[in-house]
Amino acid sequence: MILSKAMTRLGLVAAAAALLLTLGLATAGSASAQVLPAVLYGKGLTAGQTVAASIGGKSCGSATVTAAGEWTMQIGSDNACGPTDGAAISFTVNGQAATASPAAVWKSGGTPSDIANGYKLTVSQATATATATASATASATAAATATPAPPKTGNAGLLGTDGGNGSLWLLLGFAAVAGAAVAGRQLYGRREG
Repeated sequence: MILSKAMTRLGLVAAAAALLLTLGLATAGSASAQVLPAVLYGKGLTAGQTVAASIGGKSCGSATVTAAGEWTMQIGSDNACGPTDGAAISFTVNGQAATASPAAVWKSGGTPSDIANGYKLTVSQATATATATASATASATAAATATPAPPKTGNAGLLGTDGGNGSLWLLLGFAAVAGAAVAGRQLYGRREG
């Protein structure tokens, strides 16, 4: 008789564990990969200039150069320019084509390979003035210790929708609990009788 009570208690503990596991699975959303924006930044330009980025001739966005000569922007995967992994990013500074060093490509969560300095943009047109270059050099020297803030990444994709599977897990959990309770009762009944 003591053995049958122990078996009944074991069945109830197993049923409670199944219920807790089921509730945990039902309430937790499925993990899904989150596509992070590419983060573009640089320094060494003149305050007030406009840096624009594009992919395949479609505008991705723009940024205004700060008083420290820095600029930053993010290009999300849902941007109108249609970024895809490895797509080349083109820049303009005040509407004039600029060359990026190192070359910029879009990647989820991507940053420049030169983390400390970002992209160095050089205006392609030969009419760049010595004054702008001297000013850019002075701004870069003054801001050498400044680093752009890292982007906010949200929840890293760990909290998402579960596609309706929670109800199924909850139903299966209740069935497991009921089955364990019936089995425990039948086992206890056999021991008694």
